[in-house]
Amino acid sequence: MSESSAASPATTATTTTNMTASERPAIDTGVLKIDVPRLPADIRKQFYRDLQSLTHYVDRDLRQRITSVHGNAKLISSQSRHIRAQTFALVKETRKWEEIAAKASGILKEAGDVQNWAEILEVELSALEETLRIVSEEGSRDLVT
Repeated sequence: MSESSAASPATTATTTTNMTASERPAIDTGVLKIDVPRLPADIRKQFYRDLQSLTHYVDRDLRQRITSVHGNAKLISSQSRHIRAQTFALVKETRKWEEIAAKASGILKEAGDVQNWAEILEVELSALEETLRIVSEEGSRDLVT
């Protein structure tokens, strides 16, 4: 350390105490105003180097996080587009299946109607057959007598 820097803290302390409150540098926090004593040049330089190192570290970390967030946002956006396309395809396929189900239901209903019609026709033909048999028997009796 040089002589000037060795004497500097004592001189600074003396100068700071001799300064009025308006001459001293101050930090206004919004809530409280803090008087800051003048620091020697080498301590100030070290403070600024440390402050720059800290801000560089914080800045680097924030940039990495921001890059990660943007990358994730792009991935999410891509996945969202893919899901929308898949959903659209699923809706289209579902509509086709609904149409097929409706047609099948109609065919089954018609088949049920045909079966019902066939059963009615069978009953009527049985009644007609029985009637013809009765008439045939009565005609045979009439011929015999």
